[in-house]
Amino acid sequence: MDIKDIKYISTIVEMASFSKASKKLYISQPALSQSIRRIEAELGVPLFARDRTKVVPTAAALQIAKEGMPLVGKVEALTQSIINQGSDAAYHVRIGLSQFYGHHMLGKTLKSFQQIEPSWEFHVVEGESHFLEQQICDGLVDVGLFPTPIYSQALESYPVLDEQILLAVSVENKKAIAIADSLMTPNGIHEIAPFGSFPFILIREGLKLRTLVNRLCQAESFVPKAVIGSENLDTCRSLVEDDYGITFLPSTLNSKGDDDKVKFYPLASKLCFRQLVLVARSDRAKRFHLAEVAQIMQQFL
Repeated sequence: MDIKDIKYISTIVEMASFSKASKKLYISQPALSQSIRRIEAELGVPLFARDRTKVVPTAAALQIAKEGMPLVGKVEALTQSIINQGSDAAYHVRIGLSQFYGHHMLGKTLKSFQQIEPSWEFHVVEGESHFLEQQICDGLVDVGLFPTPIYSQALESYPVLDEQILLAVSVENKKAIAIADSLMTPNGIHEIAPFGSFPFILIREGLKLRTLVNRLCQAESFVPKAVIGSENLDTCRSLVEDDYGITFLPSTLNSKGDDDKVKFYPLASKLCFRQLVLVARSDRAKRFHLAEVAQIMQQFL
């Protein structure tokens, strides 16, 4: 049992409800219930009994809440004191984003925060968005920048940019270019089945873009011939440049338009759109003025 476990137990005792406790802790209710079952298994004692109207703590849970919460308070105060060392006025903003968005968006993000308060200092945490969401819920990261959907209902999000998923083809792949050009409509390419004979470079399963691409392909009863998988969108683009295959990439990567190596095609499907958002717990969103920061970022894009 660690400090976080003590906080979970104490909050349930305080709120007498798993659902209310999960909202206060910025964690999903299933995740909170799973944590309590794990703690009960570790300790070998039950912590809560449930009746029709409320959650009833056992003697063990009451003892943990009474003796443990002062420890939690001391640890949190110590953590904040260390974070704020060096300047009583400065905030240290911990920003979480993927390596891809760090490459393409970090400078604009930091500049937008500094428009609000030049004295803020920044620490960047890179990772996949599912991981970063949990880090934000746990208070280990203040703000995230990643695409929708956002899975935790406890987090607030502020739109920064509308992204469209594009088909990326090497200019050397004359056959694929000819097919894509022939399929273009004012709204984009209206079908992807004609690309069935071409090798595809796909982002790995489990990532948000791959989930979106899977839905798009399923909607058209299309199974891409995946020959290379990657976790990095810049790597996927590089492989397209060298004509190892074609792929799907977000429009953020094509902010300057087609170049002499890759041609991008919009897709007519409504499934090809998502938003890039700033994400935070409500207390951190207010502290770091995320609504205003999101509006400033839109001016830079």
